Amino acid sequence: MIDHSMISESEAPKPLVANEGIKAASNLLRGGIVRDLADTTTGAISEDSSQLTKFHGLYLQDDRDVRNALKKAGKEKAFSFMLRVRLPGGRCTPAQWLVLDRLAEQVAAPSLRLTTRQTFQFHGVLKANLKPLVRGMHSVLLDSIAACGDVNRNVMAAPNPERSPLLQQVYEQACAWSQYALPKTRAYHEIWLDDELVAGGEPETEPMYGATYLPRKFKTGFALPPSNDVDVFSQDLGFIAIVGDDGRLAGYNVTVGGGQGMSHGNEKTFPRVADVLGFVAPEHVNAIGGGRAHHPAGFW
Repeated sequence: MIDHSMISESEAPKPLVANEGIKAASNLLRGGIVRDLADTTTGAISEDSSQLTKFHGLYLQDDRDVRNALKKAGKEKAFSFMLRVRLPGGRCTPAQWLVLDRLAEQVAAPSLRLTTRQTFQFHGVLKANLKPLVRGMHSVLLDSIAACGDVNRNVMAAPNPERSPLLQQVYEQACAWSQYALPKTRAYHEIWLDDELVAGGEPETEPMYGATYLPRKFKTGFALPPSNDVDVFSQDLGFIAIVGDDGRLAGYNVTVGGGQGMSHGNEKTFPRVADVLGFVAPEHVNAIGGGRAHHPAGFW
């Protein structure tokens, strides 16, 4: 029997912060999103739902240029949404591009913006147009799952993988890691694509993330030297491809702990380059990346 009186205060579980409480109580990222989408009295969604839709690739925004005028007139803010596409390695087929371009004209600002993490963002999407946008993307096998939120974000890799078998192999590895690191909840498909939850099935779990997911966003990149076009040492988790004497992919040097973010005035937060952890064979990329799911103590 554990004598809880012997557990120090530093070892005691910390209470959940507000954001973690919302995630833990959300029924794996469902929360009240469906209810808020059905509410036609407002162009917005609740604060709790705004936290959860990030995991679906959506941010609630408003037009700042008219914010003051609307406030003076006693009117609601000009709410709309930003949607970010999940596009591992930034590779988009011509057929997919044509659909994204058409959707931008029909249901968005109509701009379609490129991001620094090799993907696209739609802006100015009204609440009623969110489902048509997601369904249009789904028709060409694209989604926005985990494009935002406290999870592994869009995975970066060297562009133009068709230029060499090695680039193609690294790109495919980046896609495989992106798929492996997705949240396992079916909330996205239920809410946006109207998939029905099958009664009597196995209860859903998040083996990698848990009920509160990650404390912050998490970014991964794959690089093939001599190019460092993904700035691999700025990533939380990086994989630097190592090519053997036979010209084949031998594995990856793994980097951890990179980042460019900081909170103003907080000396505990600062940009840093990643550290090199060690070498892994290609078949162990997912295991090392998702190591906490298999090893409670983690790999580092």
